Amino acid sequence: MSDLSDPYWKLRPASATPADELCVCQDKPPLVVQDHLSPVPLACLRCNGEILPEKIGFSADLAEKLAFWRTFHRAFETLWLDSGEYESWARSELERPDSPVNVRGRQVAAELNKHRRTYFWWFQDTTADDFSPLSSCPLCSGALVESFGKLVCNPCSVVIPNG
Repeated sequence: MSDLSDPYWKLRPASATPADELCVCQDKPPLVVQDHLSPVPLACLRCNGEILPEKIGFSADLAEKLAFWRTFHRAFETLWLDSGEYESWARSELERPDSPVNVRGRQVAAELNKHRRTYFWWFQDTTADDFSPLSSCPLCSGALVESFGKLVCNPCSVVIPNG
């Protein structure tokens, strides 16, 4: 059920997120746009806890874009997780820098960056037999630096899984 007076209604979980899964960091560390199979695709770069949209305070238009990206991304991730005939295609789309799912996700992250420092979580299939951790940014080939125990490319605003 929706409440159209709430601009974040599409990002609300069916039930409240457990308190131990929410970010409680007081100093507002950077955000990560990341679909972690939660209605809210926003996590704290430091603690990886979910960040509720009202803690940031962005527009209803941006909430709509974020919700659409989450659903779009989840379609690819579901195909990849299904391990069926679309698995390799979905993996390719999730890893390819110029794929629509990554371009749109990075655009949403850039808009959120106007409200609070925001990164985009870069997909890597860490379970694949051919997995090799990235040693440079998949977008600019620049050096990755550590931030809160994660590898990031600051110019491109992406977070790379450590493997």
